[in-house]
Amino acid sequence: MLRLMAWLGLGLGLSLSLALCPSSVESAQILGLFGHPGKSHFDFFRPMFVALAERGHNVSMYSYFPLQQPVANYTDYVFEGMPLLTDFVDLQTFERQSDRLLGQPFKVSTFFMLHDWGLRSCRVALNSPLIAQLLSSPQRYDVIILEHFSNDCLAAVAHLLDAPVIALSSCAIMPWHYKRMGTPFINPIMPMNFLPYTDQMSFVERLNNFFHFHIVNMLYNFITQPATDAMISQRFGFGLPPINEIVKNTSLMLINQHHALTGSRPYAANVVEVGGLQVGPSKPLPKHLERLFDESDLGVIYISWGSMVNPSTLPAGKLQALFDTISQLPDYTFVMRWTNQTLAENKPNNLHTYEWLPQRDLLCHPKVKAFVSHGGLLGTTESIYCAVPMLVTPFYGDQFLNAGAVVQRRFGVIVEFGDFDEPHLTQALRTILQEGFAAEMKRSTIAFRERPQEPLQLAIWWIEHVIATSGAPLSQSVARHINWFVYNSIDVYVCCLLIAVLGLSGVWKFCNLLKWIWGRRIAHTQPKTKQQ
Repeated sequence: MLRLMAWLGLGLGLSLSLALCPSSVESAQILGLFGHPGKSHFDFFRPMFVALAERGHNVSMYSYFPLQQPVANYTDYVFEGMPLLTDFVDLQTFERQSDRLLGQPFKVSTFFMLHDWGLRSCRVALNSPLIAQLLSSPQRYDVIILEHFSNDCLAAVAHLLDAPVIALSSCAIMPWHYKRMGTPFINPIMPMNFLPYTDQMSFVERLNNFFHFHIVNMLYNFITQPATDAMISQRFGFGLPPINEIVKNTSLMLINQHHALTGSRPYAANVVEVGGLQVGPSKPLPKHLERLFDESDLGVIYISWGSMVNPSTLPAGKLQALFDTISQLPDYTFVMRWTNQTLAENKPNNLHTYEWLPQRDLLCHPKVKAFVSHGGLLGTTESIYCAVPMLVTPFYGDQFLNAGAVVQRRFGVIVEFGDFDEPHLTQALRTILQEGFAAEMKRSTIAFRERPQEPLQLAIWWIEHVIATSGAPLSQSVARHINWFVYNSIDVYVCCLLIAVLGLSGVWKFCNLLKWIWGRRIAHTQPKTKQQ
């Protein structure tokens, strides 16, 4: 009887949990707004939308990256007017760059590059006929999902459509994202995106981190936001709230981070780490790669600097250094992503180049022993997931932050672009190819792979939770509406200081009173001198 009651109770509990679970949300209308033309960003976002469509939700996707194969319930609306950010970064520009000040990294210039990209892509997106058709359509949406990156102009479109908003970030959140989400920034343990620091910083590094965070935040507030407001007013007329108020109504932010790589962060409840969700299940390699890998003696070393870097722009001296390094390791097979440019005739025989490579499946192949990378977050998380040690050469943006985390967590080593020569490259590769290094990384990989819930499932749960609760209001932080003075408890410090000053002043006056009383008492007790 007791066992029967227990089973009935369990069944009732499961039924209740399924009834309350956000996955019970009926087919929802989901709108995606992605005006940034960066392929690497969208490669992180896409699995969420495909999974939502497969769960029966209707996805309307406005972006530069339509699906190659149609998926049921998923409709693409393709922006035009911006070149895609693929194979456009010229590595020769980094030969002439000086990004140090007083011996420390100086990356404020990165803000101006992002500011320029953001304004240009926003101008195109806001004036796209697709946006005009979207706003005039009678279709209403249960949730709007967009990217929070270098500009927030499409949040104005979401505001006009009046639906709960979810933000996505393909990297660590920017300095201007903390306030809008009401999540704290703790300077000593949270390095700013553009810096190669970790959660263990020296005093000088903490000082530089503080400087960068607040300067870049100020530049965004006083340069990017007014320019965005002007663009929005030009497109939609006056009357909309300022963009810095609109973005505070973001219900949830899903970010491409995980504490196993970047360290623990005190995020608010509505900022959720889903790093690595793009990894997905493995697929077999193409037959030509499988044959090549099988023929390799000691294994394969994979070289790729991401979709944005044009590898054929590697300076001649550094390309020769790479060739010399590859020649030093003849028993390894090197596979490299290379554009359609013809390589020099002195290319080593053990180097094979391809315009495209299935990176995730390649990295998880048992023959792959190392990954020569730029520190992009997609490749970094895939390499960690597959337990492949990395040689990282960061070039720009958050790659420095990712590289610092890779070294701290013993996932790989750094070779700075200025040190990109044969001795440094050979030594770095020999370091990460040691059996002990790979074994240590595999132990660390467990923390990244083993989670209570797969990151894609976690992202879907939260998206459906926002839909089911009309914006997840109980997950919002009041801190996003508190001004800087109150948020940092400056008023409390001032009050405490006044109390201390008044207290000390009172003690001082009391001591003076005692001194005066004591003086009077002494004067009265002293015998008076008899006058002649």
